[in-house]
Amino acid sequence: MKKLSILIASILIIVFNANAQTQKGDQNLGLGFNFNTGSGSYIYVMPIELGTITSTYFAASPAYSYFIANNLDLGASVGFGTGTYQTNYNEPSPSSTSKQVTDDYTATLYLRKYFLFNNKIGIRTGPYLLYQYYNSNVVNNPGDPTQNFSNSGKNLQAGISADFVYYPSKRIGLAVNLGGLYYTNQKTYSTSQNSTNSTVDFQFLNTNLMLSAFYVIGH
Repeated sequence: MKKLSILIASILIIVFNANAQTQKGDQNLGLGFNFNTGSGSYIYVMPIELGTITSTYFAASPAYSYFIANNLDLGASVGFGTGTYQTNYNEPSPSSTSKQVTDDYTATLYLRKYFLFNNKIGIRTGPYLLYQYYNSNVVNNPGDPTQNFSNSGKNLQAGISADFVYYPSKRIGLAVNLGGLYYTNQKTYSTSQNSTNSTVDFQFLNTNLMLSAFYVIGH
């Protein structure tokens, strides 16, 4: 995924040549995409459990921002995502499957500073605040409804993120997320118990491929 992000950035640098529109009073109308997929092995010692894990996730988020000063925009986005996390247990016998399907809804506020070379390619970075609500349905051992359950939760996240940006034309902009530093407070609600968890994380060119395209309204 790191190589893919770098390749996308390189193609954009080579192919296009245009002037960016990041002046005070300009506006951006955009649409972002987030995609992630993975697989691996599952091993648990006591008692012994062996299996494989697969996961996929996709999200889309329309966005709007307004340049309150040259190279500085204030914006917001809303989004919807859906993901599947499945574990196939090979041991102990007989084999079984656990499948979790999660839907989430997000709202984000952000402030971004643009650092551009020749007014067309560069980095945008700044603080953001994200609220997310999600609900999950888990199906264990298909055919036995007593093993199924649901849970929901809320995430509040604050941090600093960075994007690589490029303008292929006067009115069109493209961006790929490079990563960031963020704090997350998570609350989970289930039929068995409620829990709260807080984490601090730093990511750079991770396995999440986050792309966005936007249309410039202004000068």
